[in-house]
Amino acid sequence: MNFIRKQYYILCVILLVFLTACGSNQHPSSDNGSISFNLQFSHPTTMSRAAAATFSNICTDYGIAHINAKVVNSSGAEVVVADGWPCLARTGIIEGVPAGDGYTVRITGTVTGIPIPPWSGEKTGVSVTAGETTTAGVITMTYKGRDEEPPVITSHAPSDAADIPVTSMITAIFNEKMAASTINDSTFTLTLNNGATPVSGSVVYDAGTLTAIFRPSSILSYSTTYTATLATDIEDMAGNTMGSVYEWRFTTENQPSPGTIPDVPAGIIAASGNSQVKISWDAVPAATSYNIYWSDASGVTKTKGTKISGIINTSYTHTGLTNLSYYYYVVTSVNSDGESIASYEIASAPVSMDSNTPTGSITINDNADYTTSTDVNLLLLASSSIGISRMCISNTNTATCSSWEPYTSSKSWILTTGDGFKVVFVWFEESNGNKTSNFVDDITLDTTPPIPTGQHVFKGLRDPG
Repeated sequence: MNFIRKQYYILCVILLVFLTACGSNQHPSSDNGSISFNLQFSHPTTMSRAAAATFSNICTDYGIAHINAKVVNSSGAEVVVADGWPCLARTGIIEGVPAGDGYTVRITGTVTGIPIPPWSGEKTGVSVTAGETTTAGVITMTYKGRDEEPPVITSHAPSDAADIPVTSMITAIFNEKMAASTINDSTFTLTLNNGATPVSGSVVYDAGTLTAIFRPSSILSYSTTYTATLATDIEDMAGNTMGSVYEWRFTTENQPSPGTIPDVPAGIIAASGNSQVKISWDAVPAATSYNIYWSDASGVTKTKGTKISGIINTSYTHTGLTNLSYYYYVVTSVNSDGESIASYEIASAPVSMDSNTPTGSITINDNADYTTSTDVNLLLLASSSIGISRMCISNTNTATCSSWEPYTSSKSWILTTGDGFKVVFVWFEESNGNKTSNFVDDITLDTTPPIPTGQHVFKGLRDPG
């Protein structure tokens, strides 16, 4: 009888342990597996852009701060939670998932300042085997936000008026944050002759001020009517397009009459010396003096530069500078009626007097490794003890470069078409006619959608019950 009681006691203990284990969510780690997946975003847009083609910047475009993952069982209970996954990661692995069937993987994308995650995607019917990684495949993230209002332009410049300065930039301010990639030289344009002739320029979007900016490649023409247009393809962060084309017109100022404000100086040369740069230019009729504006950074204007005024000759030596550091200059002409617009920018670096060899460099897109467009910006820096007067740029290393033009420190350029390694060459000409050997920079043109290259592992947090 005691033997039977002992066996009964042992059986009860075993049964109690079994029931305790069955009633608990705490599976041994050997009973767990993992789920891997690929993540793809579907643009909330009416434009025919493939999501994968812009995946590398969609997180920035639409303000997605981070990604969260949950694994839910067939009863709807969360069994694994993983937070704070970086948006730009291509794939993910969720670890610590109990072996079983009928799981749903739910992914949400959080946008800063929006309490309810506006992006979500899920994969159902996922089975997990202990000790193995199950592939859930591609999970497509779609926009679930509630913003259905089209973006609105609240103001623009210059105004719909006449007598607009020919040095003006064209801007439009929106009422909300916009998708930067939709504001470009195709959707924000400037034309003349009633829209028949496009004006060359570059387009940028300043997310901090919600401002789209069109910068003409050169000063505008006098006494000319221009049309600024923003197309309906421009989108806000939710993918809402503009309700209609936004357009306005303005007319530039008249050209100054002879005897009034003098013309802008031309023929500018910057010659390097020991701790100094000598700037010279062609004389301007009717000018009684000249002003120079300079800076140690490119982009000098009359409002963004240090002014040197009252120069009565057609040259000026800027002293007390640091050798091998570049300085940037523009020149204006002055008389009793006013001051001209600024000249094109020129740059030079002081060098020791025992160095007679011209120096130079070319940089594509601020030294970027890759570009998705054939339209690039060049930074062209050259220095010589006797001055640099001209330059010649080419996509090929030609024996005789023929497209010579006045030297400037920056220029828009077009690469050859077709993905791959691209090279741009530049030659400089000193003021005495001597030409330098070529200077070169390279960049890779890549218009192909990115391919997933790595995985991000989620360290899953078990639901305590």
